[in-house]
Amino acid sequence: MKIVITTLLLPLGLLLLGLALLAWRAWHHAEGSAAHRRIAVYVLVLLSFGWCVAMPVTGQFLASILTESVKARVLAADENVDAIVVLTGGMVDGGPVAGWLPKPESIRRLALAYDVQRMINLRVPVIVSGGYTEGVRAPSEARVVAEFFARHRSEVTPTELEETSTDTGESALQLAPILAKRGAKNIILVTSDVHTLRALGAFRARGIDAVPFAALGTAHPRGARAWLPSVEGLGLSTTAVYEMLGVLEYLATGKMKWADITYN
Repeated sequence: MKIVITTLLLPLGLLLLGLALLAWRAWHHAEGSAAHRRIAVYVLVLLSFGWCVAMPVTGQFLASILTESVKARVLAADENVDAIVVLTGGMVDGGPVAGWLPKPESIRRLALAYDVQRMINLRVPVIVSGGYTEGVRAPSEARVVAEFFARHRSEVTPTELEETSTDTGESALQLAPILAKRGAKNIILVTSDVHTLRALGAFRARGIDAVPFAALGTAHPRGARAWLPSVEGLGLSTTAVYEMLGVLEYLATGKMKWADITYN
């Protein structure tokens, strides 16, 4: 009960409670008006929809559709890795003191890439891909996340940057000639779990058959919390739907083909 009360007192919970109150007033004070009763029904439908999409369990279900659709090759034990590619996940302006900082998703992805590098071979290059998504007056995402880690660690092989791309399709486009010039064939692609399907498809469309390595987000709520609306649940649902629409967009615009995501 405490979990329910706490959840409903948060901003999202208060919004849903407000919708419920509005529906109740419209229904009980309609004075026989069919129009007011229709409004009450519409509000109840909106309330139900908002509650459902904000539940973590809904976001987990939508995300599972993407993650379970990922099909990719696996490196054999005797195969060497030629490069580790990391797709950035955004940055934020920390003000005049802190400057630009990588978002948690960018940090998780590059941290995982460095862990993979340490496990396989410290001389395998890490290539960070992310351009000037906040305009030319701001630094590139690749530089922001690389410099963040450079302040805390050093690698045997320097981190390389691709600073032109502003989305997944452009990352694949810009990295294809770079990797081809290096003669890199076995490439590990690091991104988030829900982004993996679209990223792999975009890279395969450019002739890069990468091996995915997903950076998982924070642990999702279980038990009663998984069925209660939360900002985290709404964010997970939004991210999953965004990725689904991204896959459809890439297929519709020719940035990748159906065969690129139905890998065999």
